[in-house]
Order: sequence, then structure tokens, then C-alpha cells
Amino acid sequence: MRIKSDLTPEVSGQTAAFRVPTKADPAFETIGMVGLGHVGLTLGLALADVGFPVQGTDVNPKVLDIIRAMRSHFKEKGLSDLLHKHIGKKLQVLEEFDVNNLPTAYFITVGTPITRELFPDFQSIRRAAEHIGVFLKKGDIVILRSTVSIGTTLEVVLPILEKCSGLAGGRDFSLAFAPERTVEGNAFEELRTLPQIVGGIDAQSVERTAAIFKCMTEEIISLNSLEAAEMVKLVNNTYRQTTFSFANEMSLIARRWGLDAKKIIQAANKGYPRGQVPYPSPGVGGYCLTKDAYLLMNSSKRKGHDSRLLQEVQEVSSTMLDSILFEIQDFAQKYLRNKKPTRLGILGFAFKGYPLTSDVRGSMTASLLKRLRQTKFTVTGFDPEVDHEAIQEMGATFLPSIAEVLANSDILVIMNNNPAFKDLPLELLKARTEPMFFYDAWGLYAKEQFTELPYVHHRTL
Repeated sequence: MRIKSDLTPEVSGQTAAFRVPTKADPAFETIGMVGLGHVGLTLGLALADVGFPVQGTDVNPKVLDIIRAMRSHFKEKGLSDLLHKHIGKKLQVLEEFDVNNLPTAYFITVGTPITRELFPDFQSIRRAAEHIGVFLKKGDIVILRSTVSIGTTLEVVLPILEKCSGLAGGRDFSLAFAPERTVEGNAFEELRTLPQIVGGIDAQSVERTAAIFKCMTEEIISLNSLEAAEMVKLVNNTYRQTTFSFANEMSLIARRWGLDAKKIIQAANKGYPRGQVPYPSPGVGGYCLTKDAYLLMNSSKRKGHDSRLLQEVQEVSSTMLDSILFEIQDFAQKYLRNKKPTRLGILGFAFKGYPLTSDVRGSMTASLLKRLRQTKFTVTGFDPEVDHEAIQEMGATFLPSIAEVLANSDILVIMNNNPAFKDLPLELLKARTEPMFFYDAWGLYAKEQFTELPYVHHRTL
């Protein structure tokens, strides 16, 4: 087990021997988790699973009731087993922290949305810091885990903690930032395997945070400031968004030339060691990727730099949806003019299909449905990971199976790459005697698979 200093490149190939902290262990803490969403609940259970006593709170009483019942408000591989193992035992779900056994280490794991004006909305973080500040005592540590713009821990969180507690950060209590970087659908594995980034207000804050994570994961990367650690997460997500936007831009260019973008990217990637281009998609979705570039742009502007690159990256996603909608409407005008109503079916409502998730925040399907509200299509849909209430709330009529969506669509759009969509019962389409538009936005099917389906027009990005 090693704590690495700034940007040390080597990675250990050995399997970590995780230790279970005891009260005699210098790393032992009673953990307080503020926010029990995708980040806080998975981290809380992972820490409980290695032996830490954890107290979890959330502002939503429905969330607390669901978790107490050993259920969850989202899907995550391995989550059900850990809920049954630890809820009411190592992980206590509370409205307020236990004043008779207060935490010594607090994690803030609430969301940081952006406003309509594209600025960070710190309301939840401020509320979480105020909540902790009431209970904070000398010797405690507070660790911000939320994705934030650069400077947030020092400029937003620290003053609130000091005001509410009457204590001084760096003297009376420790303060650190440790970004969450797990992928939804594989969070528990990545909490154990990804390096944990830690920056602090001082060296003691870094060391203490690292000691907690050392009980759970093999590698810690310590940085010399809170701001450096805050920027790491923004770099990770904005880079991913940039590569996805690049692939989508290549798709737009290839289509102007009548070329197959996926085959071109396959050829570019095969055996070539200097960069792997992702495949085109309907756009960049998800709670993090849709906003983190704006957090980085905001951080940049505060220091007098406008990033033209990031502005262009943000615009590509909207362009892809406009392109999809244009093709749908163009096909309907050419082939379905007399078909009323025109039936449009959607497969895929979660923001991504793999790893599996039920999360519809930042879903490109939701954005597409907003555009479709101005049209005369009747929209139905299905996603094996998303419950029917969420699909209805997004503006589509839920159908209970892939087969039913196929059978009741004149236009079919595949909006995410869920493995369940890679083997559709295409034989159901052989009996069609009227045109159908099969928009395969993720390129899951080869055009050759439709040669015996003369009425089905297959298109892809």
C-alpha cells in the first residue's frame, strides 16, 4: 500500500491486502455521509464493508425510508447485497447525526448542478456544510467529494464550516477534497481499484484522508492543494466529453461525403497505438459529463481565460440531436405523409446503456423528447433498466418489451448502447409491407443485416 505524491506515474501490479480498521488503528474514524445518492450511498457502503462505522443522512426523507428498507432509489451492481449486509449495522441511516456518537470524518457527497446561466449552483453544498458545521468539533475532518469548480472547497465550504462551528480550518479541524471518479454501474469495483486523488488544506488533512482510503483501495495520489484535486475530476470528465464530441464531429463530416463513420473509426483505431477514437453517439449525456465542462469553463473565466475549445465541445451534442430529428422528420415527410399518427418508438432512456444504469439524469433521450413535443409523433418506448414511471415522466408511453416497441413503430430510434438492444428480433420486421425507419444511433447493427428487409430503412451516425 503506497501513498503517492504529485503525478508519480508508476502503477502497482500487486493485489492490495486491505485491512479492517479497529478503534486502536490510527486510521479509524466514525464516518458521517451527507448525501445518499449515487456517490454517497456507494461510498458509504464500501467504507462500511471494510469495517468503518458509517452514519448516513439525506435531505430527502423518501430516500431515507427506501434505504432503511434495504432497497435503493437507483440501480447499481452489487448494491442490493451490501444494503442487506450493512444497513442498520455498520451503516446507520439517520435524519441527524448521533450526538452521542458523532462522526470524526464527514464526507459531503451532494450534487452540484449548474444554473440556467451556466454557473455552479452551490445551494446543496452550502446546506451540507451548514449541517456539518453544527456538529463539527476539534480534531474532526471534512472531505468534499462532490464535483465542483476550482476553488469551491476553500472559498465556499471552509467559511461556512468555520462560521457554524466557531473553529478554524487547518488548526482545529482538517479539510480535504477527494473527487469521486467511479462509473455508474461499476462503482463498487472502481472504488476498490481506481487510484484515489486527495488534496488538502494542509499535509495532515491529506494524510488523514489517505489513511481512510488506504483501507479500501490500493493507490492514493496526494496533491499539494485543494484546487489541484478539484481540477482532476474536471480534467477527467471534460477530456472524455471532448473525445466523444470529436467522434461525433467526424460522423457529421463522414456523412456529408456519404461515408460510414464507424468503419472509418474502426480502421483508424486498428493496430494504431497513438489514440483510440470512440464511436459516434447521439451526444454526451449523464449528470456529470453534461455539466463538468461548464464548471471548468467557469473556473477558467474567473482567471480571465475564455476556452473556445470547450465552448465548441458543448455545442456538438446539440448538433447531433438536431441531425437525428431532421432525419426522422425527413423520412416521415417522404414515406409516412399519409400515416396518421406517425408512431415513433424509442429504445434506451437511461443516459447510457453500459455499464448498466437506471439513471436518466442528463439523458439524450430526454433532450430528444423535448424536441419531439413540437411534432405530431406519438412516442412509445422501453428500457430494461428504467421503470415505466420515469419513461412516462419523460414524455413517452411505456411499452413492456422490445418486441412491442418494434411491432408498434413506424420509426424506431435506439438511443443508448444497452446490450439488450444488440440482438433485437429483426425477424419481426420481415412481414412489414410499409416503410419503417430504423435509426441505429449507436451503430449496433451492420447495414447488411437489413438486406432482406426491403421496407426497413436503416441509418446510423
